Amino acid sequence: MTQRNWRQDMPTADAYWMNKVLYEVHHLASHLERYRADPDAYMNDTPLPAPLKAAIRDNDIGAMYLAGVNPYLLRAHCLGLGIPEPVFLQSLRRVAQAPADGGTHG
Repeated sequence: MTQRNWRQDMPTADAYWMNKVLYEVHHLASHLERYRADPDAYMNDTPLPAPLKAAIRDNDIGAMYLAGVNPYLLRAHCLGLGIPEPVFLQSLRRVAQAPADGGTHG
């Protein structure tokens, strides 16, 4: 049986770490405050490539989704940071309309 998420046949280690960051930011006491104070410092010891850390830091919803972030965690992230729903939905619509070969996202 092949395991799948919404983007990958087998979730990658990068997807795991991105999901872990978002989960901890929004579910563990004091993590949201630490993240808001300095997202780069918060993720300093997280083994993610710089572009994926930047996607989290910059709230690049489309990039996070394409990298395999769980949609529920992504939505919780947007709610926790006060990102308006129209921005969240527009970002997802943009990647849904992008070419499958890596079109732009945001």
